[in-house]
Amino acid sequence: MAILNGILKKLNGSAGSLTFKQVNGQTVVSEKITAVKKSNTPMQMRQRTKWGNVVQMYKGICPLINYGFESKPSGCSDYNMFMKANMKSSDIYLTREEVAGGGCVAYPYQLTQGTLPSIVIVGSGDNTRTDIKLGDLKIDANTLVKDFAIAVVSNNADYDFGDQISFFDVLQRVNAVTGIPYCQFLATNVMLDKTSEVKLLDLVSKYGFATVDGYLGHIEGEGDGVYAWVHSRKSSAKTLVSTQTLVNNNAEMIAEYSGDQAYKRSVKTYGGESSSFLTPGTTTTQATDGSVPPVDDSGSGSDSGGSGSDSDSGGSGSDSGGGSDSGGGSIPGQGGGIYE
Repeated sequence: MAILNGILKKLNGSAGSLTFKQVNGQTVVSEKITAVKKSNTPMQMRQRTKWGNVVQMYKGICPLINYGFESKPSGCSDYNMFMKANMKSSDIYLTREEVAGGGCVAYPYQLTQGTLPSIVIVGSGDNTRTDIKLGDLKIDANTLVKDFAIAVVSNNADYDFGDQISFFDVLQRVNAVTGIPYCQFLATNVMLDKTSEVKLLDLVSKYGFATVDGYLGHIEGEGDGVYAWVHSRKSSAKTLVSTQTLVNNNAEMIAEYSGDQAYKRSVKTYGGESSSFLTPGTTTTQATDGSVPPVDDSGSGSDSGGSGSDSDSGGSGSDSGGGSDSGGGSIPGQGGGIYE
């Protein structure tokens, strides 16, 4: 590092192998850093290996959740909000190859965040209902939009004519050739219009718009995946939404790709963890049997406690190779499945 004077004293930035910066009114020059050591600590690798599935879910669902996060800080995108809301709760670990192949596991991530009251879900899996009361209405092939709208507004104080109810469906699929799981992203909606003569089921999913015990609910038959209803309203120039999390109807696939075994399978493809035998919670070390090797008293060999190359020595065993993050930075397009 050196301090420059004269005509070079106002330089700032990099030129060739040198970097110039201003410190206390002086120009400091140093050698440009061209390589940064990648850190593979257990905590960092946990984040890196679960990043891919959250990104893949966002890629598939992002065309459907514009304005899904009602109050975003300045400079913050829907992508930023989705990742922030879901990285901590995510427990899905894909390998690098699965992410590169468009892999995605349908997981009950948070879908929206807003100020309208949340739609409450009762039940689990395929058979659930909302807290949206339908009165005497039993939805069938002949139900009109106006029938549904009047039933919702008449029986639920939080809903007005002109509001919208949307149903999001993320169906789990598996590639028949590669065996990699992927997702199909679907969504339908209806505006609560008390004059519309359109048949309701011509607009919306029959699985997500069914009468269940007098409430709006979900019926079985469409397969594994996750789903959610969202209430939205136009208020002046702003879209208001209810805060909703996807309902888990994908337990078998989630069990396969979550937990410690799934993490260990994934982390190997990202270069493994950099850890130490003495680090609490280290996952890349193996216990020894506690035996002590015999003492060589012939006088010609190495000390009995030498470093050795025995496989039971308890070394950390972490892979040396690093790898790029699964999710990457930009979101170039939908990816991550099929959008219909």
